[in-house]
Amino acid sequence: MGLLVICALLLFSFCAFFYSVEFFYEIDVKVTLFFEKIRTPAATELFLFITDIGSIKYAFPICIGVGIYLLVKQNFYDVICLFFLFYGVRQINYFLKELFLRERPSYNAVYEATHYSFPSGHSMNSTAIYGFLCYLVLVQFAKTTNQKIMAVSITICLIGLIGISRIYLGVHFLTDVLAGWSAGFIFLMLFISIKKFRQNKSL
Repeated sequence: MGLLVICALLLFSFCAFFYSVEFFYEIDVKVTLFFEKIRTPAATELFLFITDIGSIKYAFPICIGVGIYLLVKQNFYDVICLFFLFYGVRQINYFLKELFLRERPSYNAVYEATHYSFPSGHSMNSTAIYGFLCYLVLVQFAKTTNQKIMAVSITICLIGLIGISRIYLGVHFLTDVLAGWSAGFIFLMLFISIKKFRQNKSL
């Protein structure tokens, strides 16, 4: 996992330092325009739903439901971790947006999004939140290798589609999404490490 965190940090740093370089900016624009060209009414409706899954509209009720279940099971520390992560990653994303102040794509977006563009909040938040929920599933429910592979695969696909939806809808650049995934993964690994450290300490 340490190598993955280093790779994520390098990818975030690369996006942060080079998204304004003309060569990489042109790639961002080409990717945005490509998705704009292939839009269809059905695909747009689908991606609007997918992008909603990455928003607080869906993530918060899901966390509430999981939190209630964990409370019933008396897993109080997991509840604390889940909601600290939920609010923490959102605050970090807000801080990063205010730090970089990157404007959103000025093309034909499906709807008008607020705040700054870098890094993508939906990508960052969903990576951390759904990644942590996946981790809880792996630890508490998945018993076989196939179950673990399925849980991880579904989570990766969901997070990937949420990120792609932001580009498709015209509200983020590719580098915004890549940076969001990277930052969310780093934040996720931080919380998982804290949880494991606490467990090892209590043994």
